[in-house]
Amino acid sequence: MVKFTLLVTGGLIPLKKDIVSTVLKEGMVINTKLSSCNVWVQNIVYKVKKRSVTVGLLTEYLQNIIMFGQSFSIKYTTDNSEYIFEGEITKIDPDFPCSVTIDILNVTELNNQRIFPRADVFLASNIKLEDTHKEYFSIIHDISLVGVAFYCKDILEPDGKQIEIYIYLPNKQTISAKGKIARTTFKNDDIIDYGLQFTEMHDENNNSLSNFFSYLEEEKIKLQNQYIASIKKHLI
Repeated sequence: MVKFTLLVTGGLIPLKKDIVSTVLKEGMVINTKLSSCNVWVQNIVYKVKKRSVTVGLLTEYLQNIIMFGQSFSIKYTTDNSEYIFEGEITKIDPDFPCSVTIDILNVTELNNQRIFPRADVFLASNIKLEDTHKEYFSIIHDISLVGVAFYCKDILEPDGKQIEIYIYLPNKQTISAKGKIARTTFKNDDIIDYGLQFTEMHDENNNSLSNFFSYLEEEKIKLQNQYIASIKKHLI
């Protein structure tokens, strides 16, 4: 029997079985991840039928050797909640409009207590401890207006010092800020996941970061328009 759960502060609560079709809708922009990949990839919902969800077959999936029976995750965030849908790939259709169908086996809802919007990204960055000249390469995988989460292979020991971070955006702009490490999580393959909270950022950099979030929203709209214009009419 498929079990649906809601994760809240008080524990796990059963969810209604129609939660998939209630939350996910055709044309909705979502984030997706193959079990063989750590990267969340933006996609769009083609169809939802009971516990079955169909999304686009992306090049990133092929590059990570997508196959039947593989685990697949879908993430959708609202102002109040973040939903994680976990399931198994049951169909791969390479013919246009190429698609992947996932049977959802588990759904988790997390309370979204973030005041500021955040985005799953993969941005190159450099980290430097205050009053030092050595730089550490890192990859930002989560960004908001108040901080970032980044992967780094080096053990950073700020000892109360601020961190200087330089974020390289797709439009060739660079954002710089100062902050303090708020979280350190050791992952596999000697990679460390850090959470950094901004403590100082000039107005120019703050404006650039706000514009970057506007750019991400524009990209979502482009994806939806592309779906409506060239894909939706071919779906049966």
